[in-house]
Amino acid sequence: MVLGALLTACGGGGGGGGGGGSDNGSTNLSGGGVSAPAQAELTVQVSVNGKPVTPDASGAYAVKPGDTVGVTPSQTASWTSANGATGAITLRNPAVSGSQWTAQVVNTSTNEALYTVTANSGSGATLRSIFKVAGGDARNGAYAVFATNGTRQTLVLNFDIKTYEMSEGMSKTVAGSLDKDPSAAETYVFYAPGNSDVTTARFRVAQDTIVGAFPFGVTQSPTVAYAVQPFVASRALATSQADLDGVYNRFGIDVSATAAVSDISQFRISAGGTTLRRCADMTIYRIDDCPVASLQTWSVSPGSSAGTWRMVQASDPAGYADFAMAQVGDQKIFLAAGKLRTDPIASVFRIAVAESGNWPAGRGYGSTTKGSWGQVDVGATESFRTAIAVDGTASSAHNIFGSLGLMGPQGIRTIVNGAPGETYFAMQGAGIFAIIGARNLQTGGYLQLNLMD
Repeated sequence: MVLGALLTACGGGGGGGGGGGSDNGSTNLSGGGVSAPAQAELTVQVSVNGKPVTPDASGAYAVKPGDTVGVTPSQTASWTSANGATGAITLRNPAVSGSQWTAQVVNTSTNEALYTVTANSGSGATLRSIFKVAGGDARNGAYAVFATNGTRQTLVLNFDIKTYEMSEGMSKTVAGSLDKDPSAAETYVFYAPGNSDVTTARFRVAQDTIVGAFPFGVTQSPTVAYAVQPFVASRALATSQADLDGVYNRFGIDVSATAAVSDISQFRISAGGTTLRRCADMTIYRIDDCPVASLQTWSVSPGSSAGTWRMVQASDPAGYADFAMAQVGDQKIFLAAGKLRTDPIASVFRIAVAESGNWPAGRGYGSTTKGSWGQVDVGATESFRTAIAVDGTASSAHNIFGSLGLMGPQGIRTIVNGAPGETYFAMQGAGIFAIIGARNLQTGGYLQLNLMD
């Protein structure tokens, strides 16, 4: 990339930081025998984040991604600039004039990259300043988002310059800044324009997976409205159909303008990722113990884009759903978000993890469909959560786990200490700890998603 102002042709090389690259001499004027005075030598002063710096032994300036670099010449200059061989460097907020060149440098690669800025004086002298930009944060990049408001979006993060973009298609993008949560290590806060007071919009990262909360649009609202809702995002979606195989426990919610319901079940994907069978019974059965009348069969084929898959119901070919399978090391998370065919303003969200009798203890952080953000400590038989609501009020919860019995999934626990009608279920897997409300009017549609440390 070439960025310039008052551009002139770039001459020979030079060093950085106050010397080199200047070709000035005297000229014998015709008839007078008097030499003209020598031109002043071109020098530059280089700064990083407003502080003067000196080059290293190789003559280059070592900087970090996100640093703002400035080059100030000793005389009016025009500028040329050039990316290194990888073309990895981009610039933010460049400001170029005859008296200074300044920009924030961003490295889009995780490897070190070079960027060169050349000052060109009116006398033809040139002086280069070479910047060695350290590799960018490995977590930078684009993540596929599955949100509990039923939307699929793209989240682009840059931890070096502390920015994010949340995009739903080409026309809806929210951009803002992010920063570390001072109260919890490795938790980050979303700051949206005009929404800096939304303290529960946060997220955490593990490998290529993000669990967080964001002020998404409320799809059931007749007017424009936003509410902090949980999401899961990944940049490691399975692209091999055979990798879909497995037995999964699934939590889902359907939220319409008039009601919110929960969906809890177990399903199996088999035959090289081509067949999905789900137990759609009101009782939560293991797939192997599901009554035949409650078994649903779906065919699975590649979706419209890499990492997406389409499941079509055998008994109703018009009934289909698109999903993805996020890979977390050697574990997987089934994810789906969308709208109901019969109710376009109803939001649908599904998350599933592999069936397992393991129930690890640990600490996690995450959000709920009520908008709160909190810390959860999970044990073998109970969990504790402390949280903050969107209005800043604090709360706490203590849950005691029970079993679904021999015919129920091992990876799903009942929560047995609720008041009558206030029934919940919990599941774990792939670093996710989730709680969902039962299929009733009191708790239906409630979902809590946490990323475990």
